[in-house]
Amino acid sequence: MDFEEAVAKAPPGWRHFTEDDVRRLPVDVQAHELPRAPADAHGERLVCGLFWTLVYHLEPELWDELARFEPIHPALLDELPAAVETAIDVGAGSGRLTADLAKRSRRTIAVEPSAGLRAILTRRLPQVEAIAGWAEHLPIPDGWSELTASCATFGPDEAILSELRRVTARGGTIALISPEQPEWFEAHGWRRVTLPAVPAPSPPRRLEDFFGPLDPPHELVTIRVD
Repeated sequence: MDFEEAVAKAPPGWRHFTEDDVRRLPVDVQAHELPRAPADAHGERLVCGLFWTLVYHLEPELWDELARFEPIHPALLDELPAAVETAIDVGAGSGRLTADLAKRSRRTIAVEPSAGLRAILTRRLPQVEAIAGWAEHLPIPDGWSELTASCATFGPDEAILSELRRVTARGGTIALISPEQPEWFEAHGWRRVTLPAVPAPSPPRRLEDFFGPLDPPHELVTIRVD
């Protein structure tokens, strides 16, 4: 999602934040996220455009609660390889997808830039190795993973896709849940699975008041690395 689209689609909870909160973001997060904002963006526009970044890095418990009330459609998880030696969850958050990967992999690494979300994931899944990193620069050796997956709504960003391919072994699988522009992936040879949306499981009203209508993940694209 580009900046202007993020501004237009910002949920009601953007009012929870101010421009001062943007300055409270960790230095590395500011360096990663602020360049995508126009130089003249400030005030309400800047906050709306960075809403998801602000929640992700400043309100990890709230993000985790949202993820719990937006479970991944179980039929999508059934589409993943049943058993692999190694798996990576890229942009793992608090472990919504990681928990499933850990069941089908002998060793799972969760790559997550938010310190708060990594802490939640580590408490919840101590058997998983949680490490800091951005999708464009994964701190993983070439060809390490047999299953590289993400539920971080990545789109057709070549820098990210190149890294996903780099860390995935030949014959391995890349799987993206809730990708942006799924039609692009389908047109470029990815297998696309779209399921009927499943209503969120009785979310608290305050969660919908903050994030708007919840939308549990129900779409998947996968590709095998040759």
